[in-house]
Amino acid sequence: MEILEEIRAWLLKQQDWFQETADRLLRQGQLLPQDITDLVALLKTPEGQKVTKHRAFDGLMGAPAGTNEVRLLRIDGVSGIENLGPRYPLDFGTGNLTVIYGHNGSGKSSYTRVLKKVSGKPRAVDLKANVFQVVPVERKCQIAYQLNGVAHASEWHVGSPPIDSLRSLDIFDSEEANHYLSGESAATYIPPVVGLFEQLASTIEQIRARLEAEQSLLVSALPAIPAVFLQTDAARAYGTLGSLSGAALEELLNWSDENAQRLTKLEERLKAEDPSALAKQKRRTTTEVQQIINSISQAAKLYGQENLEMIRGLRTTAAAKRQIAIEGAKVQSAALDGVGSHTWRALWEAAREYSAIPYPASAFPVTDEARCLLCHQELTAEAQQRLKDFENFVHSKLESDATAAEELYQATVQQLSPSPPDIQVSTQCEAAALSEEWKNYFLNFWLQVSQAHFAMTNDELVQPAAPVGDMTDAVGKLTAYRDQLEATAAQLDIDAQGFDRDQALKDKAGLEAKRWVAYQAVAVRAEIERLQKTKAFDNWKGLAGSRAVSLKAADVTQKVVTEAYVARFNQELVALGATRIQVELVKTRTRSAKVLHQLHLKGAQNGEKPEAVLSEGERRIISLAAFLADVADQPGAAPFVFDDPISSLDHDFEWHVACRLAVLAKNRQVIVLTHRLSLYGALEDVARKAGEAWKEAHYRPMCIEAFAGSAGNPADQDVWNTNTKKANNILLDRLNTAKKAGETGGGAAYRALAQSICSEFRKLLERSVEEDLLNKVVLRHRRSVTTDGRLGGLPEITVEDCKLIDDLMTKYSCYEHSQSKEVPILIPDEPELRADLLGKLRTSQRRAADWRPNRFLARSSATDFTRNPAFDRVSAFYRRTSPVSASNSRRAIHRFDRANKVTSCAVFLARPRKRTLV
Repeated sequence: MEILEEIRAWLLKQQDWFQETADRLLRQGQLLPQDITDLVALLKTPEGQKVTKHRAFDGLMGAPAGTNEVRLLRIDGVSGIENLGPRYPLDFGTGNLTVIYGHNGSGKSSYTRVLKKVSGKPRAVDLKANVFQVVPVERKCQIAYQLNGVAHASEWHVGSPPIDSLRSLDIFDSEEANHYLSGESAATYIPPVVGLFEQLASTIEQIRARLEAEQSLLVSALPAIPAVFLQTDAARAYGTLGSLSGAALEELLNWSDENAQRLTKLEERLKAEDPSALAKQKRRTTTEVQQIINSISQAAKLYGQENLEMIRGLRTTAAAKRQIAIEGAKVQSAALDGVGSHTWRALWEAAREYSAIPYPASAFPVTDEARCLLCHQELTAEAQQRLKDFENFVHSKLESDATAAEELYQATVQQLSPSPPDIQVSTQCEAAALSEEWKNYFLNFWLQVSQAHFAMTNDELVQPAAPVGDMTDAVGKLTAYRDQLEATAAQLDIDAQGFDRDQALKDKAGLEAKRWVAYQAVAVRAEIERLQKTKAFDNWKGLAGSRAVSLKAADVTQKVVTEAYVARFNQELVALGATRIQVELVKTRTRSAKVLHQLHLKGAQNGEKPEAVLSEGERRIISLAAFLADVADQPGAAPFVFDDPISSLDHDFEWHVACRLAVLAKNRQVIVLTHRLSLYGALEDVARKAGEAWKEAHYRPMCIEAFAGSAGNPADQDVWNTNTKKANNILLDRLNTAKKAGETGGGAAYRALAQSICSEFRKLLERSVEEDLLNKVVLRHRRSVTTDGRLGGLPEITVEDCKLIDDLMTKYSCYEHSQSKEVPILIPDEPELRADLLGKLRTSQRRAADWRPNRFLARSSATDFTRNPAFDRVSAFYRRTSPVSASNSRRAIHRFDRANKVTSCAVFLARPRKRTLV
């Protein structure tokens, strides 16, 4: 109540529009667009900006948080998501504790990623299709769930929005563990009183966004001032209209007769051309004319008749010398025509370059003890001589002369410059102030140059090159025009003495700019009004700031969220057995009225992060504690999904996690996906501790597997994870199948199936020792030795029971271990195997009927029990299955029986046990 009074007092110190915002949120829960419109209008008024005291804020007491109950029922119809391809639905059952076991790659994490995406988790990764298969047209799945007891089924497609009813799912996997370990996070469950501040911050942001949207509509219609006026005083005032006083604005917009007369006088004085500026212009034109003269003179020379004939002569000479070289290359050793041609020479030079790879230390061509560079055959004496003749030819004077002539021809052709683009010609003519007639003349000239250039660069194979026309007359006229321009510029320099035309031009530009601004008086006054409105919006946006809300939210959250969050985290550390890890949850900062928290090392001197110091298992357990502290106590009942929560944890942490998950399952659905049989057994153990009735109603073990390239397939419970009676019946059913297979396909078909039955029967015999003979006092993958109500039946163990187990273990061990080739072990025939299965089943049923613990406890003490002959048989079993001594076994069972409760069994479980009895 104190915090509510504090919040009420704080609200009454705020402006009226802010109080109205809070009051509407408290009364309505959420605001509609019309509410935002009303609040924006109120904020703009003087009344809305006053502090008022008339609101009671009765809604501060708050409505109770939502208590929706959500249950996941099944996932079905998976198509095109990850490598999932289940043939049957993944059914989570009706209980509160579902344990799904599967090997690595069986689809556990894929199902987790689907649930994260479907529930809209912020760190959900995009779902991929199976990369080894063609992507189907539809990628979807169907999620069946219950909402407040009513069943629903939603078909969800990849890429579509999350299912709103499933947003409350709480999912823990490696990504969530990393987030809680190293990132900042806000508490998931926020009490209504704190949620008010988040809503206030969000609403204020909407109000501010609405103000910004309205302000953005105030677009300036002010014309841009011409660039020629930018350096004037009028232009500078025009650019800062918002800062002008009323008198300054009127002066700017006033165009008087006096101003008009001053401008007229300046224009009259400036009618005469500016000699200096005109001289500069004439010289720029002169430069352009000279560039045109140079370019056409050079082109006329290059594409004149004389130069073209010279190039043709070089081409003829090169061709002649090449033909002479080809004729000279016909040495006696040549076996093919074409030696000395361009193609042959390219091949020979390529062979020279390649020779450096196999024969780097030998000069080309290599003939002694060498192979042909093309076919890699050994060189005959004739081939060796041919290579030498070829190399002599390449280095002969005829070849050198031909090559030199060709290179001279190519270099001369490359000196022929192409014609400039038409746009460049037009630009040059305009810059040189030449007429349209001149431009057309030059375009025709450069067209001739382009045609001649194309012909010559293609060796005149398509068409001969025509020489361009004589440009002597044109060059002469352009030269005279150039000289005239230069003389005019020189005369203008002489005339440029006296009158300060630069200042006169500045004054003239200033008056013209003032006249232009005065003509924009209507647009200027509209802009002044727009600027005033914009300033008002800036002030209103300043009022709609969330800083005050964030500061108050931080203060309130510290009291009602942070302290509770930290307390829950510390409680989770205790529940998970992680109090020795030096970590703490601390508040880091406030963002948009949300307080962020982060895990820190307690007392760390150098600011190291937990992820850089703690072990993998320690990081996992504290991130799990942070996750549970964040989500476990929020109202409602939504499912928990844990994907391998015990990754990297030792057996102590694993046991604490199993116990914590069982506590969570008392009130909420808990789905655990794991590949660890130890967790599978631990969860069954803690479920049993809750009572057989609760275990029967809520505990659901499942198995999924990967098969034929697809994962996530629900599998029938195998012999290893069902009770011994049911497992025995499963093997009998398999034997019936094997018998039918043998009757149809012969002995080989029978033995192929019977082999696995024998192997499974051998494993079942080990479990019978634990569950039937020893009445589940000690189980593998369980930390405790359970004595309460179970030790009473141990005296009922008979010699016949032990002998039966021993005989069957000895008989069927061969099907679990490799055997000698000299002494092969034959598969028992169907009648013999059936008799062994039925005999073991009858013994198990008799043992179950003979348990009478109360009678045993009434007549025997724990000390008497350790001297009981039956205990010797138990000790003998553990001497064979574990390195622990019989005396240690005796003392351990005595201690646990005397305590008469389940405790840690370090003696039996601290060391690994053998898997066999013989």
